[in-house]
Amino acid sequence: MKLAIGKLEARARSNGPRWLGWGVVLLVVAGPVIAAAADRPRVIDESRVRAAGIRKLESKRLTLYTDLPPSAMVDELPEAFDQAFPQWCAYFGVETGTHADWRMTGYLIKDKLRFEAAGLMPGDLPPFLNGFSRHRELWLYDQTSDYYRRHLLLHEGTHGFMATVLRGCGPPWYSEGMAEVLATHRWNNGHLRLNSFPADPADVSKLGRIELIEADLAHGRGHTLPEVLAYDSRAHLKVEPYAWSWAAVAFLDNHPRYRERFRELWQLAGDPNFNKRFAEKFAADGARLVEEFQVFASDLAYGYDFDRTVIDFTPGKPLGSSAKITVAADRGWQNSGLKLEAGKTYRLAASGRYQVGKSSRVWWSEPEGVSIHYVHGMPLGLMLGAVRPDDVPSGESPLAAPLKIGRGTTIRPDKTGTLFLRTNISSGELSAAAGSLAVEVTSE
Repeated sequence: MKLAIGKLEARARSNGPRWLGWGVVLLVVAGPVIAAAADRPRVIDESRVRAAGIRKLESKRLTLYTDLPPSAMVDELPEAFDQAFPQWCAYFGVETGTHADWRMTGYLIKDKLRFEAAGLMPGDLPPFLNGFSRHRELWLYDQTSDYYRRHLLLHEGTHGFMATVLRGCGPPWYSEGMAEVLATHRWNNGHLRLNSFPADPADVSKLGRIELIEADLAHGRGHTLPEVLAYDSRAHLKVEPYAWSWAAVAFLDNHPRYRERFRELWQLAGDPNFNKRFAEKFAADGARLVEEFQVFASDLAYGYDFDRTVIDFTPGKPLGSSAKITVAADRGWQNSGLKLEAGKTYRLAASGRYQVGKSSRVWWSEPEGVSIHYVHGMPLGLMLGAVRPDDVPSGESPLAAPLKIGRGTTIRPDKTGTLFLRTNISSGELSAAAGSLAVEVTSE
């Protein structure tokens, strides 16, 4: 959680948010105003700190007070923080030399009463779940996993860096999403790498962002991109908005079509009209961006392969009597180039044998899939299809609720649209797939 945000310019109303004229719903939310005077360090009574049973760890960029006993995983936290600084600078295009003296003070808390007794918990601190950052200070409660304790420190450090170096953090979705994305890291043999999309649950113990999104979707609580962008300053008093903010930023920061423009947004971190500027920058993408985020969230997985899942939305051409389409096993949704008309009946027949995974041996599949593993509740390798209407879907995208084709099926589209095809392979395991299959489409 970052520092308190200023007054919102607009909030969601009961009849829904307003349109900004580019095919996607956005709310304009004011970013925080950073007070430069707050950069002055707070005076700490060191004798009072020691008397409370709190020790001090120091490095070039961090002074960390903690009541946790000495251990390698705790005592190396300042070093990890130091290694984060040049990576924050590199991401945001900041010269490290212009901030040679930049540092923060942190409080890693097991027993809150000790820190209150030492005068390290100011009375004006707002309530927070796990961590809080204000200017050049950060507070975090101890965690049950070494990874998540370090993640939380880096999360709050990202807020502190943005607030004091960039002079702004942006609206809640951007502020919390950036802190989550940049704090998601790898720590191997004393070496830190920030902005690492999680490849395996074991690498990010107790983080649980992907699991939270899966649970929300399973219970009908999924969020659209406009809903995430509309988070206000109170949203992140719950844990789920952290997951959705992370997902939005991870999607925009990694997607080949959006990455370059998204990485320019940090320059607007102190702009109270941040979301309006965001809408202008992505105006050409409009509702397509909203739909693509929905498809991403529905298919989210550890190791998600952004390059293999880019969707070509080019409208298809009308089908004659029949056509045969080649579908690659190692790609996400693929545009068939065929337009299917509403009310007409089409027969789809799939054939072929392709690789769907590899461990000690190659896993093979045919269009019906294999029961060795299930993805989204369906057999691994199962042939899937969807007819995406030419007028961009306003509700659930057909690509997020595909049809089971298997070896063959008959479909009758409700709306005219382009046929998309893919194999049912996790978007985090596409690199282990190989080969292709053929799908014959016949108009009946």
